[in-house]
Amino acid sequence: MDDKRINARKLWAKNRFQMESDNLKSKRYGGKTHHHWYFFLSVLSVFKWLLKMTGLYNRGVRNANEIVITKRELFFKDLPKSFDGFSIVHLSDLHIENHLGLEQNVIYLLKNTSIDLCVLTGDYQVGLHSSMAKSMPRMSKLIDNLNSKYGFTGVLVNHDSCLMVQGLEDIGINMLINENQWIDNGFDKIQIIGTDDVYYYFTEDCTKALKSANKGFTIALVHSPEVFDEAEALGSNLYLCGHTHAGQICLPGGIALIKHLNHGKKYYKGLWKYKEMLGITSSGVGTSGIPIRFNTKAEVVHITLRCS
Repeated sequence: MDDKRINARKLWAKNRFQMESDNLKSKRYGGKTHHHWYFFLSVLSVFKWLLKMTGLYNRGVRNANEIVITKRELFFKDLPKSFDGFSIVHLSDLHIENHLGLEQNVIYLLKNTSIDLCVLTGDYQVGLHSSMAKSMPRMSKLIDNLNSKYGFTGVLVNHDSCLMVQGLEDIGINMLINENQWIDNGFDKIQIIGTDDVYYYFTEDCTKALKSANKGFTIALVHSPEVFDEAEALGSNLYLCGHTHAGQICLPGGIALIKHLNHGKKYYKGLWKYKEMLGITSSGVGTSGIPIRFNTKAEVVHITLRCS
């Protein structure tokens, strides 16, 4: 890592640590507010109790443990020809300590899957102030048991502390903090841009990072759909995100009660297109808060890039 990147990381870490300590949210369109983790956790406790009283809790846990592979074949006119057939596994919202055996389930699910690149769009643990002693060994087991030709690339998001970056890099994930990375197959290159969380911790450094999309075919890794329009305007070809859990607890038909989005609410799940850019909002592998799902499916997304 060069001196310029090291200095940028230090400035970012100082700002992020201060915001985490003060429980502050920084919004895309200006202003900072406090987020109320502990009030939200209290509400969840009551909701969990009600589910147990009605006998629905165990069903919700079973639903959450049923992870599927969603396969997507995506066509791009600007994709370098030598990347036709390039495979990407997208893991989002693992919240890995919330489900016993989750990492083993993912390993089993992907055991016969070809992976050129594995990307992770954050929420590795349940809570911002959770103990890394619980999440990091399980993340390490997951990474150690997946075979990805071009490695693992990830971003940090709202449930993840800035203190996790070094640990995640030590287990083999190349963390992009408003930074970019090139994948070189010996014939051509494609670019990966990764931003810090844009839902709680937006800064102009996110925009600066996305500006490098004009240098070639670009995949943007952003935790939530919040900056879909900006990413497209600056030249990103594919936008991979998560955060919403597709609602996690939905009405029949997958109608989300809560989307946890300030911007881009129509893109809260699945495959979508905005002007010239394709996007995928993963429903996530794990769950936030209570480890249950209703009328949504946990998913691992397997993407194949194609030339059109």
